[in-house]
Amino acid sequence: MRSLPSFFALRAFEAAARLGSFALASEELHLSPSAVSHQVRALEDYFGRKLFRRLSGQGVEPTPEGRQLLTRLTPVFDELEAACAALRPGPEAAAQALTLHCAPSFAAKWLGPRLPSFMARHPEISIRITASADPIDLTRRAEIDVAIAYGTKPAQPGVIAEPLGTELVTALIAPALDAASDFSGPGLPQDLILIDSAISPVRWDEWLALNGLNAAESAARPSFDRAAMAIAAAAQGVGVVLESTRLAAEELARRELVEMGGGRFRGMERELHFLSYRAAQRNVAKIAAFRSWLLQASARN
Repeated sequence: MRSLPSFFALRAFEAAARLGSFALASEELHLSPSAVSHQVRALEDYFGRKLFRRLSGQGVEPTPEGRQLLTRLTPVFDELEAACAALRPGPEAAAQALTLHCAPSFAAKWLGPRLPSFMARHPEISIRITASADPIDLTRRAEIDVAIAYGTKPAQPGVIAEPLGTELVTALIAPALDAASDFSGPGLPQDLILIDSAISPVRWDEWLALNGLNAAESAARPSFDRAAMAIAAAAQGVGVVLESTRLAAEELARRELVEMGGGRFRGMERELHFLSYRAAQRNVAKIAAFRSWLLQASARN
């Protein structure tokens, strides 16, 4: 016979510790906050030690012992969820729906044009995509299967994050504007407008230092919170943008954009996009199929 505390107490503790709140745990578990608190107290009595500290306001945080327990419990509950999902009756289409949360510009500029190849290879899987620049916590969003994040590699217990290769970030400009600009001086032309891609981790100061250039003192400095909008502005001749050639591949192919100065300036290679999924679900067929396809596609582009 297994020697275990109450499953319901473990479930209440895991939800409260993961969400940092008894109230949020009660909503997830469809219990009252007092019921969650009662289950947690029962678990603390079982172990003979405190598992939570109360924070100012309504939040809680696990004690060191609580964090140790949470680290082991969450993957177990993920495994249980995956095992039950595999056996749950229901329409085949629903079982094969893959829900993806994606950085908006990557979804529009890179993923979208390539999705038909995945759909042709896996017609049994329906892709559902939501897009936002905000990071997503897969430990709290059970309805999301995989996520593609931009900028910083996610670091969450029980979640695997893999980079989608390196990308070249360089100065991109419309051909007519490039031809009309004089790059012979110690800095960029004073009338050349630098376009800021606001959430990019690669900044103009870094690029200027890499190329030994003085900072440009342009009168205007437009800023966009989406790479796609910043790239579009550069293609329309507004100025020069420091962006990924992966995201600007279509504009470069159509010669709407070129590398500034005919390639005389150096770019920077960075890992910018990351695929995340729960470790316990790595072998779920639809997730494994999407991961395999995405890593192959990103290696080619």
